[in-house]
Amino acid sequence: MDNNNYMLQKSEAICIFLIIMANKLILNVPYYIISLVGTGAIVNVIYIGLLDFVFVFVLIKLFDKFQNSDIIDISEYLGGKPLKWIIGIIFIAVFFIVAFITLVDFTNILQRIYFSDFPIIYILLFFIAAISIANLSGLRAISRTTSFIVVLTLISIIVTLFGIWGDVTIENFTPILGHNLRTTFLVGASNCFSMYFITYIYFIKPVLKDPVGFKKVVLTSYGLSWLLLLLTIIPIMTLFNIDVSNEPINALYLIARKIELGNFLQRVDALFIFLWILSIFAYLSIVIYFINRTMKKLINVSNEKMLTFSNCSILLGLALIPINISHLRFIENTFYRYMILIIIFGLGMLIMLLANVKFKWKGKKKA
Repeated sequence: MDNNNYMLQKSEAICIFLIIMANKLILNVPYYIISLVGTGAIVNVIYIGLLDFVFVFVLIKLFDKFQNSDIIDISEYLGGKPLKWIIGIIFIAVFFIVAFITLVDFTNILQRIYFSDFPIIYILLFFIAAISIANLSGLRAISRTTSFIVVLTLISIIVTLFGIWGDVTIENFTPILGHNLRTTFLVGASNCFSMYFITYIYFIKPVLKDPVGFKKVVLTSYGLSWLLLLLTIIPIMTLFNIDVSNEPINALYLIARKIELGNFLQRVDALFIFLWILSIFAYLSIVIYFINRTMKKLINVSNEKMLTFSNCSILLGLALIPINISHLRFIENTFYRYMILIIIFGLGMLIMLLANVKFKWKGKKKA
């Protein structure tokens, strides 16, 4: 089968969702949750899990009327080409911003920990080259690679929980409701942004081999992603005093440094970093794939693979913009948080609701 027309199996789609979630866990999103609600993080994760589940369940229902369609197709149905272009550009911008944050954050971590004397441009070029090769190879190559990498990545994340189990005490999780009810439940509702993989629910249906399995894929991915978030929160709460002004370079990395697996593997952190490099590569390859696919729908190119060169060049250009760590942290923990809430949870849901209203109205008109 031509890679341009390759369709995802259910298991491959689930792996794509999980690698997206895993990368949010690797890049300090759990720490941002804890920094907001303190020791109320576990209650808060359960709470936002319920809120996000309701959102996802409604979103699945809203997609029922639109077989083999994504948010770009549905926007065209709702408002014609003008709305299609507006929504397409907005989501492309979201993809680029999130990819930029991911690439810059992780390459800075690599440079600070392992390659302090190595120009960051070379680290960036390594990722850009790998992403380009993956997208030129097509969705089949991306999905197969991701399915392999995600298993190892998830194992590395779960090991951090069991690796520090002996340090877990009840004092790390009390008071269970955190600072106060307002912070944990009202302000803490903004932590819904942590389930960022929901963004790709808007785009995955047309690339599923069996669109009927859309609901099963999404709900399975959601359950596993939420569980991973909870399991990642626990070790971070155990080992760090929650103080935003003293944010660790990377919470999971510092936890990994504390783990020893006998005499054979005493530097588990180096192994984990290697796995996380592969995870970041797989995730960014997926992002560029969906940018290419969305652009193809807007400008009607014959082969979206050829957009890889321009889009990877844009990503590299963004990553080379001089930005200090404090500004990057602000983008990650504030701008990124509200961008996801407004666009993914707000605008995306509004488009889906209005499209369903139009579908129902047209059905009644025909009757």
